[in-house]
Amino acid sequence: MSGRHRLSSRGIAALAVALLVAAPSHAGPGFIAASQVKKGSVYTEISLQLRCNVQYVGHDPSGESDVLRIRIETTTVCAGAPPTVALSREQHRPVAADDAFLDSIEYDGQTPGGETLRLNFLEDVRFDVVQDNRSNWITIRVFSSQPEVPAIAAAAAPDDAGRRMVRREAEPAPQYVINLESRERPPATADLPVVALPEDKKLFVSEAMIDGTKWYRIRVGYYASAEDAARELRMLRGQYPGAWIARADSIEAEAIDIRTTAAETPAEAPALAPEEAGEIAALMADGRRAMTAGELSKAVQIYTKVLQQPPNIYQPEAQEFLALARERNGQLAHAKAEYQRYLDEYPDEDGADRVRQRLAALLATGRSESASAAAATSPDAPRRAAKSTPWSVRTFLSQYYRRDVNQVNDQEEIVNQSSLYTDLSIDARRRGERFDFSSRITAGYRTDLLGDTERSNSGNDFRLSYAYADLADSRTGLRGRIGRQTRNTGGVLGRFDGLNLTYALNERLRFEAVTGEPVYSTSNESNDSRYFYGVSSTFAPFTEALDIGVFFLEQSIEGLTDRQVVGTEVRYFGAEQSLWGVVNYDTEFAEIGSVFLQGSMRLPANLTITGLIDSRRSPFLSLGNARVGQQVQSFEDLRVLFTEDELRQFALDRSPDVTTYSMGMSRPFTPKLQINLNASLSTIGATPESGGVAATQESDYSYYSADMVASSLFTEGDVGILGLRYAVSETTDVYSVNMDMRFPLGRAWRINPRLRVDYREINTDQSTQWIYTPGIRVQYRPARRLRLELEAGKQFSQRDMELTDLDRESYFINLGYQFFY
Repeated sequence: MSGRHRLSSRGIAALAVALLVAAPSHAGPGFIAASQVKKGSVYTEISLQLRCNVQYVGHDPSGESDVLRIRIETTTVCAGAPPTVALSREQHRPVAADDAFLDSIEYDGQTPGGETLRLNFLEDVRFDVVQDNRSNWITIRVFSSQPEVPAIAAAAAPDDAGRRMVRREAEPAPQYVINLESRERPPATADLPVVALPEDKKLFVSEAMIDGTKWYRIRVGYYASAEDAARELRMLRGQYPGAWIARADSIEAEAIDIRTTAAETPAEAPALAPEEAGEIAALMADGRRAMTAGELSKAVQIYTKVLQQPPNIYQPEAQEFLALARERNGQLAHAKAEYQRYLDEYPDEDGADRVRQRLAALLATGRSESASAAAATSPDAPRRAAKSTPWSVRTFLSQYYRRDVNQVNDQEEIVNQSSLYTDLSIDARRRGERFDFSSRITAGYRTDLLGDTERSNSGNDFRLSYAYADLADSRTGLRGRIGRQTRNTGGVLGRFDGLNLTYALNERLRFEAVTGEPVYSTSNESNDSRYFYGVSSTFAPFTEALDIGVFFLEQSIEGLTDRQVVGTEVRYFGAEQSLWGVVNYDTEFAEIGSVFLQGSMRLPANLTITGLIDSRRSPFLSLGNARVGQQVQSFEDLRVLFTEDELRQFALDRSPDVTTYSMGMSRPFTPKLQINLNASLSTIGATPESGGVAATQESDYSYYSADMVASSLFTEGDVGILGLRYAVSETTDVYSVNMDMRFPLGRAWRINPRLRVDYREINTDQSTQWIYTPGIRVQYRPARRLRLELEAGKQFSQRDMELTDLDRESYFINLGYQFFY
């Protein structure tokens, strides 16, 4: 590797070592590449970026629980790591995990029924899982099961002797709503559904931002409990099969019923000329559409014009909407005046109580701001300011002892591993009115306790996964991140040391530029000098749910062109469907590097179907692939032996075509029972003999699996899985049965016994083999920020061959703790 690369890596490593003594965290080149937690008024989103592209298969349980198990299928499209990274196990805790009541996240790539993500929460929560519009992201929405406590607000009440301020307890906020439809555009009056609802229920439009996309949701409310909403939902399912239940926030609780449109003229309206009544009704309809679309300044103008008309039945409503539009537009002083005017002019209208509550909330906010300003000048203000600093620092430390032992035919035991893993992470963030700053250091160290023996082939190693600083400017739309980071779009293949710049022109158009050196190992420096630069753009020309990206990237290796790719990415993320596709073309090799298409669809009866088509060169096409199979230390050594044209042909020869087709189905039959079916077929193309490297033949691999997942059968929160799997390859047919149970014992203990039985038919010598793998995992949480864990397993195998039998035993122990702050 060049001196420039060694300098940057050592500088970053020195920074990580300096921070090791200050705070701890979890690290390692694991399957979870990054995470983020965003707290909202209705739910909190946990977004996980994974090292490989995945398919979301399903999750369980379906009801409230303190644990969530997500089943995924990994693909061979991975960035910054080989596909075998999906076979790892790891633990992770995101920054701001407490905002989602989240204890920790565990990934297990060795589950017989498929890879799993397990989220452990600090209390029972409701959740929903969605496949992100990026195929290597999974998003979890967490709803707290704790009811919100209504605030005590001061309200202005009319009094015969004059107005005075009195204390009044607000009515309890409604808890649940039914989401009928979600749209990317504000619904017009003609779009509003016609539903028969009781008089005490409202039909309204709510707004939500999800992954940068604004959704307009048509909702019905309000319901005091989820059970009440569920009963109503059953009657609405026929007309709206995709309807779902959500918890209402305070803004939705103030929403105004839109069933009676402004175009309807009440029976007792003052006498107006027909053309005048029609004009005012049209104005009111325009005002409602402007409010729904968020065009608040336009709504203010429209409602003001209505109030300037001759006395009519629409004016009380226009007065209330005018005040509401000014409030949502941030004109709080004007809003207070308009609310007060409503109370002065229309004290006996039906909306008077509602207006009093809104005015009281604004007045209470004003007093809180005044009190905060006064407190800032008090003698102990500096101490309080230190406690309310805009900085947020999170740390996470884990240490685990791992021991692996094998024994063949009653011979002496062989200790393959006896190591202590210490992993840490430090995340710091500061949010400001204009600038947001964040940084991350993630590192780990493996201590080999076997010492300098023949059996010790791993040794000690230091791993640096992340070390970056990120600064975003909300005013200009610029954002920059420098240091060791990851990216899986725009032609970048994962981890790199460098700089990534982003400019968001608006919500629909974004430009990015990136440059740096790829990092293929977090523990060992490469002997090859590689450097890349690239540009990309993402835009949403037709709808906010559909965005299209284009990119160009060029990478060099020892002064030669390693990769030169152009491509496009298409993402669609709808309410019931999602689609993600990538086409990558290498102009240097004049070859298609990859074609990838993945989609999912939610059908009636809660049936979810997922599918994937992945055709690509593996490894990703690059000139450096010419080193595969060669007995040289670096690419530079290879250049001495062969010409550039020969190296380019060797790179093509060592990069076979790999094609994968997969499909999955998932359906819950009852709240406690769910069935998952999956099938996959992969073909690896043949490679020719060249450059002294032997040829390989084409090979196929396929698997078929079925899982039955039951939850809360014996006690609340338990999960049981019975899985069947059949895998076929050129050399082996494997039949597997897997049983996995999880039992919660109180709030602190979790017991997880497991058993897997495999029967293998080995085609190369016509032998057969039985493999039995029992195991157990025990977790204990003595405190909120501390968790102890013991995992142990043993494997017995019996292989019957023509001349002899081969018996093998092995066991492993994984013992450690996690601490986070």
